[in-house]
Amino acid sequence: MRQADGNKKIYHSEINDKLKVVWVDGKKLLNTKNTNYSYGGLQEVLERGLRIIPIHRIESTLVLGMGGGSVVDSLRNKLEYDGPIIGIEIDLVVIDIAKKEYNIHNDPKVQIVQADASEYVAETRDKFDLIVVDIFIDDIVPEEFYLPTFWNNIESITSDNGFVLFNAGIDLPIDKMYEFLDIVPDSFIYTKKLNVLVSNTVFIFQKVF
Repeated sequence: MRQADGNKKIYHSEINDKLKVVWVDGKKLLNTKNTNYSYGGLQEVLERGLRIIPIHRIESTLVLGMGGGSVVDSLRNKLEYDGPIIGIEIDLVVIDIAKKEYNIHNDPKVQIVQADASEYVAETRDKFDLIVVDIFIDDIVPEEFYLPTFWNNIESITSDNGFVLFNAGIDLPIDKMYEFLDIVPDSFIYTKKLNVLVSNTVFIFQKVF
């Protein structure tokens, strides 16, 4: 369900409650009640991490938590990645926004899958050179995405020498950060932690054995 309000459109979702598409400084953003969801500060957060990864070596990409598709925009238009992308998004309203507002479905190499990310990584047999984990409900990363089961599944579908970028949350407490790092599979090298836009914590891992 959508309603227009001046220069913004409001969508209502059972999962994310109120979603707003707004124009700010000539740029169309997707926001939730409490935070930017796509194409604003969030896009900058992920781009900072993606620029550290050798994108020229990436041949397949999985995005968990596709949102409006700003990761796709960054990979295509700023980092010159031309390979296939599978975008996983649980919220059908967000998928609808990604198509109607951002034309994400016009890219023939982008496959959009409506699914729960934890179920998808448990069931798929594909492997990926790059996995972007950017899963929020409003401004919260659900607890299941810090747990060993999820990360063991991530490890199993990451190609040898592949990379994982994890947007771990906003204002992540230091004790939570260390608890999470303790459960990351040993095959992952913890290569970088970025504090982006002050409050976002981004981890980059590489699978080396």
